[in-house]
Amino acid sequence: MFDIEPSPRPAQVISDPSEAQACLWALDPALDQLIFLEASGSGLRARKEVTRLHAPTAAGTLHWHSLVHALRTILTLRAWLSKDNNNCPMIVSPDKSIAILMMTGCKDTGKKHGQPKNQADKGPVLDAAIQQNNQYDLFELRALHELKRPPSGTQIWVFLYHVDEQQGSVTIRAELSRPSAFKGKKIIAWSDRIILETLSDGPVNVNIADVPQAPIDVSVERKTG
Repeated sequence: MFDIEPSPRPAQVISDPSEAQACLWALDPALDQLIFLEASGSGLRARKEVTRLHAPTAAGTLHWHSLVHALRTILTLRAWLSKDNNNCPMIVSPDKSIAILMMTGCKDTGKKHGQPKNQADKGPVLDAAIQQNNQYDLFELRALHELKRPPSGTQIWVFLYHVDEQQGSVTIRAELSRPSAFKGKKIIAWSDRIILETLSDGPVNVNIADVPQAPIDVSVERKTG
């Protein structure tokens, strides 16, 4: 009923760090690479506090909660508005031209040539009754509803992140992207993808190059009235 057919235009992918930074500033002057790294770092710290005595899903759940809290805290200090439409947490720019949701993504997240999707499908670890009561699953259903029916004049973007754990090392890839098509509980196409800096559990070295002189076209329809 709510599915939207894929956009015929392939996604515009911005992966160069300086161009990505320019795109973020084009969306709103309050946005920069560092705030997304800080939010990811907060989620990673929460993940690392999980012990074997926590629930099996605690690492992912606490990571998401901490990331949402961190990003909304940073941006509310920059005059953004914290909103919870239908219990779906988001952060909205002062002029209400854009809103950002925070969601986990598949392994293609943060890859220039990837085809990322939100990670709505769960494995057979938990039984159906537990899955139906999973807080993040409920959030994703509400989030997809908000994405498919955005407020008039407001573009909804997704801060999509993926946690890659290999041999005790954790890497978080992320992107800020605008969805254009849905199927079931999945976002299956994007109109714009801004690839963000990768975060690892080692020392973070953020290198934001000079902003290029040539303008980058990121379409933002400003809310009027």
